[in-house]
Amino acid sequence: MKFIHSADLHLDSPFEGLKQLPDEVWQRVYRSPFLALTKLVDIAIENQVDFVLLAGDLYDQDTQSVAAQLSLKDQLQRLLDHQIAVYLSYGNHDYHPAESASIGIPADVVQFGPAVTTQTLITRDQKRVAISGFSYDQRWLEDDQVPKFPERQNEDYHIGMLHGSVKQGKDSDHYAPFELSELVAKHYDYWALGHIHKPQLLAETPPIVYAGTIQGRHKNEAGPHGFDMVSDETGRLQPTFIPVSPIDWVTLTVSAESTDDDASLIDRIMSQMSQQQSDRFQLSSLIIDNVEVLSPDLLQRLLDGTWQGQLDHEQQRQVATGNAWIYEVTPKPTAPKIEYSELDERFWQAASQNVFTASNLQLTAGKLMQTPFLAAHFAASEVQEQITNRAESLLVQESRQEAAERED
Repeated sequence: MKFIHSADLHLDSPFEGLKQLPDEVWQRVYRSPFLALTKLVDIAIENQVDFVLLAGDLYDQDTQSVAAQLSLKDQLQRLLDHQIAVYLSYGNHDYHPAESASIGIPADVVQFGPAVTTQTLITRDQKRVAISGFSYDQRWLEDDQVPKFPERQNEDYHIGMLHGSVKQGKDSDHYAPFELSELVAKHYDYWALGHIHKPQLLAETPPIVYAGTIQGRHKNEAGPHGFDMVSDETGRLQPTFIPVSPIDWVTLTVSAESTDDDASLIDRIMSQMSQQQSDRFQLSSLIIDNVEVLSPDLLQRLLDGTWQGQLDHEQQRQVATGNAWIYEVTPKPTAPKIEYSELDERFWQAASQNVFTASNLQLTAGKLMQTPFLAAHFAASEVQEQITNRAESLLVQESRQEAAERED
């Protein structure tokens, strides 16, 4: 027996912040999840898998373009035409009210509804497989759904499909929260998870697996993305991760030199980009550090975006043959050593560890955390570090101002 576990296709993703890209680059970015899905289907057919599991968030939004629906329909039909069964559920992004009909899904595809149900099939090697799952009918699903999953019976294999996250605390458990011990206690042979975009193996016995998204949607989702090919190996289901994402998000750092002018800085950056070898198209976030050594005019062009316009012009000349594009530029001066005055560094460090926590940042953000893109943004460690550093700078500035006022 062999099957594919995938999730979080996020077809029709808007790829926020990239609409300014040249059309040929934008189309390459927008089409990337569709290309990843096509490659998944190619591999499924080539390997003659018995079935494919799609564990939620097939689309990025609860309303989809006709083109996206037709694209998904075509790929699902390809699987059915090769006698590959398909089982899918909807997640918090593409949730469907119970009374709504799913448009564009072939009739023979099994779609799980809002209640946990179980489907069974017989594989090519005559294994009896039970698959249990459910779909979201609203964006937030705060109740633990695992108790609703049936106990294992006498099937050869029992698989659970669950789009959700491990329990963290009542303020953040909006997506079918569960505990690993609950999943293990069901005695299933495999748990096909969705919702978390980074591929993760939460447990080996049984395999409890996040397949991850098939294509990263922003710079916090860098690295390879794909799906799991799961095989029956001496009575145990064994997942193998297979990358299919055609685009990767990378960070490129270049140090400015005092002799740099616009052209020499661009030439060095383009040369460094060309040396990065990858079989995936790279969307690069460029950090130019040590910018304080540059001439005031060049530094001003970096800050007001004029210089990036020159860089984009050079990239446009090479876009047909290149395999990367710099979509943002961040000038970064060498970090000065902060000299504390009235502010005691020991007290600051102790306080910052208690104040600038992930939970406090989420609480402060409030309803913004209901937007998945912003929730992922605030959860990133680099964002939390930026907020902490900014707060530290403001406190130091205020401390110096108070000291100056006392001297006056």
